[in-house]
Formats: sequence, structure tokens, C-alpha cells
Amino acid sequence: MRGVYYFYQDMTLRGLIRLALCVLQTGVLLCGCETIPEGERLIPMSKVGGARVHVLVEYTGFRCVNCPTAAGVAEELRQVYGKQLVVVSMHPGSNPFTHGKYDYTCEEADECYRWMGGMSTTPLPTGNLDFGASGSGYFSDYHEWASLLAGAETGVVPHLEAYASADTISGAVRLRVEASATVETAARMAVWLTEDSVRGVQAMTDGGVDTAYYHRHLLREALDHEPFGKEVVIGRQASTFQYRFELAKGYRPRQCRLIVLLMDKEDRHIIQAYETEMDFSIVDAVE
Repeated sequence: MRGVYYFYQDMTLRGLIRLALCVLQTGVLLCGCETIPEGERLIPMSKVGGARVHVLVEYTGFRCVNCPTAAGVAEELRQVYGKQLVVVSMHPGSNPFTHGKYDYTCEEADECYRWMGGMSTTPLPTGNLDFGASGSGYFSDYHEWASLLAGAETGVVPHLEAYASADTISGAVRLRVEASATVETAARMAVWLTEDSVRGVQAMTDGGVDTAYYHRHLLREALDHEPFGKEVVIGRQASTFQYRFELAKGYRPRQCRLIVLLMDKEDRHIIQAYETEMDFSIVDAVE
């Protein structure tokens, strides 16, 4: 994903569609604009609110003997809540439990960790729900995750939906995001890339080492290296966001997921999320 991508927002106002073109730069590559054809633009949607989707962030490390237990708890909760819960596993480089011969870290994971107050002495495993803070800070023990989810806020939330298509040969990905809200909302929109079932090494509770351990929902990176995204404004009329980028070499595209996040503009807590796989049907049909 660390390469070229484009970002568009279509806003419908008083029956007219205005297209704002933003050119972003990532790495050392400078991107040019590419107009989205009329047939690819979205019409206003009737949905302005959607079901609440929560995000459970699990901070972990391959040297952490209790982390597999926490990962098991996260997986059990994901099975219970289904599509209403997104699980993301982050290996923060600031924590010594991630240091060694094997590296599952990424800069964005460490940025989130440090923003929450994580330090080299913070014990792992630990986690967070929706980037929310409590009286004790941002981190919570995995024994608390079920109760946090049970007591999480509900109610009317923005409607968020995403569709991604990809080419396994070139690594090119196109992501389209639709968002709307019952009232005009200033927020931040971020896109994370995760890779599931990454085979690697993990210290286990019994003192042994599993050399064929599968790391689940591993955060690989965020678009433009920005885990907290960019500012957007959404309202009753649909907003459409278009992204184009390339997957980094070494990722397994069919194991990758894209997670779109809407965050509060001020305190960055997550107000809505959507996780999607990539559609390879067009490429598969050609092959």
C-alpha cells in the first residue's frame, strides 16, 4: 500500500454533484489527479444512519506469553458480535515484547500506542475499545473487554459502507467509501490495512514457543501513514470517497482487509467503522 493513491469526495448539494479533487503525496511519489467517470459516481443514498460497529484494538507482542490468551478472548467476542465488531492486532515497536528476530510491528501501530500513553513499561497484553478513554486511561485488561462491549454506547450513528476491488498481479486496489449522517458531522476518516492469519512465532503461556502460530487481524499500515486519518464533513446527503493505492510486496491480498474508520474530530474516539475484503472477481474472470 505504500505507494500512490488518490482521494476523492463527492458531495451532492441542492441537486448538483460537486467533485472535490485532492492530490495526496505518499513516500517519495507525487500523485496526479484522475477524474472519476460519471458512471462511477454515487447518487444520494436514503440511509443516513447505520448499526454501530465497534473496534477492539489488541496490543500484543510475540514475546508476550499471555498474549495468545488475549487473542483468544478477542476472537470469541468477534464470533459473538459478528460484523458489529472489528478486531485489530497491533504490535507497538515501543514495547520490548515486540523486539527480537521477528518483527510484526508497523509505525502506525506504535503511533496509536504512544498516543494512548503506551510506554516501554506498559504490560502486554492490553487493549482498547473504540479509542475511548476512561478514568484509568485508554488501556484495558482482556478480562474487561466483554463488559466494555456490553456497556458500549448505542443509538443513531453515521452510515458507513465500503467496497474494494483489487488486482492480485499488479497489487492495485480501488476503495470506494459511502458515508452519511442524520446531522452534519465533522469527523476524521482513516483507512487501515490488516492481514489475517500471518504465520509466525509466538511465546506461549506454558513457557514454550510456537513456531507455527497464526497472528490474526495484524495491522500492516494506514493510508498515507495516518492512523487517525484526515478531516471530512458528512451529512444527510451522501458523501463518496474514492481511494487508489498499491499493496506492498509480500502481503497476501486475499488475506488482507480494509477497515474504514470515522473518528471524532476532537478526541479521535471511533464513532463508526466498516471492514471489507477485496473483490477479485473481475481478475478471476479474466484468469
